[in-house]
Amino acid sequence: MKQKLLLFILLLSFSTATFAQSTASPQFASNSEIVFNISPNPGVNELNIRLSQKTNAAVEVYNLLGRKIYTGKLTTIYNAIDISSWKSGIYLVKVITDKKSITKRFVKK
Repeated sequence: MKQKLLLFILLLSFSTATFAQSTASPQFASNSEIVFNISPNPGVNELNIRLSQKTNAAVEVYNLLGRKIYTGKLTTIYNAIDISSWKSGIYLVKVITDKKSITKRFVKK
């Protein structure tokens, strides 16, 4: 009985600590992280990439087969890519800086 009670207390403590970690506010996130937004999503003729801050970054776009179909540089906060010749489908947009890379999903109508 004591073993079951001890196990229950340990499990309860672990799940409470895990829940507290997962719901912690993101106030400790670094302000130097590069975040980007894609619009419109889904898009038809143009893929707009908006960076949260001006930086020299690269962009790569992959189809779902993993083939790189576009490579370019992002030198301003607002960037546009002509996608009118792309096939309809789902693409992965990867923004790369010297510190990290972030990938987001994009749908071409």
